Amino acid sequence: MLNWRTFNALPVLRSYAAALRHFENVVPIRGDADGTKPVGRRDQKWLAIYMREDKTICIGNTWHKEKQKALLAYHPDGRVVIENGIGASCRERIHRIAGLNIKRYNNEDWVHAISHVDGKEVVGQYPLNLHYNNQRNAVFILGENQTPIYLNPVPVYKHTINRQEKAKLTKQYQPFMQYVEAMAKLSADPTQYNQWSKESVDNPRLPAITREERDALGIPAKYLYTRYSSDSEGVEQFLTLVDSGDTESWYKAMVWLQVGHWKILLGEARQKFTHIVHHAHRDVLFTKVRVDAGVAVRDRYAQYFR
Repeated sequence: MLNWRTFNALPVLRSYAAALRHFENVVPIRGDADGTKPVGRRDQKWLAIYMREDKTICIGNTWHKEKQKALLAYHPDGRVVIENGIGASCRERIHRIAGLNIKRYNNEDWVHAISHVDGKEVVGQYPLNLHYNNQRNAVFILGENQTPIYLNPVPVYKHTINRQEKAKLTKQYQPFMQYVEAMAKLSADPTQYNQWSKESVDNPRLPAITREERDALGIPAKYLYTRYSSDSEGVEQFLTLVDSGDTESWYKAMVWLQVGHWKILLGEARQKFTHIVHHAHRDVLFTKVRVDAGVAVRDRYAQYFR
């Protein structure tokens, strides 16, 4: 987060002309080999203002300059582009410099702006980039004391769950989860439960499995600390064990389920297994529904599409 000295030292640049004027007036840092021009405080040269060959005025750090990118890029035709992912301090800098009011909703960055939808101007909240969409640059037209115009907002969809398909999957995988619950309760120590512990009779831990036992069961080491959702091969092998129906494969699947943990809580195992199943069957389990422009929506199932 920025302090008041850093925030107030940043310029207010609402147009290409203002950005060009500021660039021409800033004196390079004395003794700097690259002739860096700081945007704000001169003791913070890592946030610089520089010009590209196409006369675009850019604001960014050293990494941005080397990669020909920018946090903010002011183009001669009036477009202002956010070219890189942003964090909390970047949102504050963008708000101060460009006047873009960016907030964090539902783990996504949303900006208050105007967008033209179906021939109408709609004022509201628009996502800079949803996690389940491809990366791209957000383009704006700014104005003094005016709501910015967002030229290329990402369409917003909300995922809804198909209850019938969910019921089928629950019935399909219920025997395996009953097996896991029984194994957890068999291995539980009743003397360990107390009012300050996460553990209870209804939420014991799965049996402790050593690394040697995992190796003996032939669980691939490369899946030890990875999320199943990011590795389709791991998901397929794991669900093959679950779908087999025999207890020997179920035991191996239970061990696989708690890789990366010494002893995992039954509730955490249920949650992890649900995530695996939902991700593996996401195409039939979820439906994308287009929502109204300008409305920030919470999509609890977006995690399965990231």
